[in-house]
Amino acid sequence: MSTVELPRDGVDLSLPDTPPAQDELLRLVAGTFPGTDGDRLVDLQVIAAQLVGNAYLHAGPPRRLRLHRVGDVVRVEVDDSSPSRFPVLGRLDTPEQGRGLLMINRLSVNWGHETRGDCKTVWAEVRFA
Repeated sequence: MSTVELPRDGVDLSLPDTPPAQDELLRLVAGTFPGTDGDRLVDLQVIAAQLVGNAYLHAGPPRRLRLHRVGDVVRVEVDDSSPSRFPVLGRLDTPEQGRGLLMINRLSVNWGHETRGDCKTVWAEVRFA
């Protein structure tokens, strides 16, 4: 992963063609918001890992990861170049896959997706207060 831009309270990365190592991604999230409460940090890490994983599993490059804090909310955004493939919540009875967005739905205060031209962004928010 290469840092393209470092906003004051977050990070904006261009993701490589191959999925980043899980431990590298988890360290990035932890390092972006030092001092974050343990439970909130784990929520952010799970959300980031699921969104990034979905972008590699279901969509094409280029891919970007953004983490930024606005007030008491941290927003995780992942872009991909598959605007017509909308996120599907999945089902609990499919243990091998399909639970990522269910976890995101449970751990976040809000999540959704947006399309812009040739790009789709799937995002989720975690409240810190």
